Amino acid sequence: MKLDDRILVFDDIIEKDYQNKIKNFLFSNSFPWYFCKDVSFTNNNVQQRPGFQHYFVLDKKVTSDFHNDILPLIIKSIKKINFKHTEVLQGRSFFQLPLNIPDRHIVDTPHVDADIPHLVVLYYVNDNEANTIIYENEFESYDKVPQFKDLKVKQKVKPKQGRVVMFNGKYWHTAEQPELNKRCIINYNVI
Repeated sequence: MKLDDRILVFDDIIEKDYQNKIKNFLFSNSFPWYFCKDVSFTNNNVQQRPGFQHYFVLDKKVTSDFHNDILPLIIKSIKKINFKHTEVLQGRSFFQLPLNIPDRHIVDTPHVDADIPHLVVLYYVNDNEANTIIYENEFESYDKVPQFKDLKVKQKVKPKQGRVVMFNGKYWHTAEQPELNKRCIINYNVI
C-alpha cells in the first residue's frame, strides 16, 4: 500500500496479553520517562502542554532498549495494511496527565511528525477521553503552520486500549488535553 488519504482504525490490533504487557511496563515505576515542555512541538512558545516522552527510535537510530518490545506491534500494524516500509524514521511514546490550566479545553497545537512523506502509526496504550484529531489540512512547510480558525477536521479518533490509527503523515493533527484520565500513546513514523 502506498500512502494515501485514508485514515485506518483497527481495534485490538494485538492480543490482550500483549496490550497489557505494554501498558504494565509503560506504567511501571521502572520505565524511563523524560519530561518535555510540550507534547506537540519541541520549541512551542504559543501553547505549552507538558508531559513525558520516551524515544524508542530517533533519526532512524534505535535509542531505547524497549524498542524491540514495541516492534512487533508496529510490524503487525503495517502488515495489516500491506504498507511496504524501508525503515523507522522515529518512534516514541507520550504520557500526559490531566492539567489544571485555564486553556485545557483548547486542543493541543496542531503538528506534523516529520517534513518528509511517512506513515503515522499511533497506538493507544489506555482508554481515555482525549481524542486524536486529524485535519484535512496538509503540510506545506513549518513556516506555514495553519491557524486554528483555518483547520478543518477530517476525523476524530477516541483513544481505546489496543486501538491503532494509521494515516498519511502529511496531515496536520493534534490531541485533546486529557481532563479525567492519563493519556498514553505510542507513535511511530515509518517510511
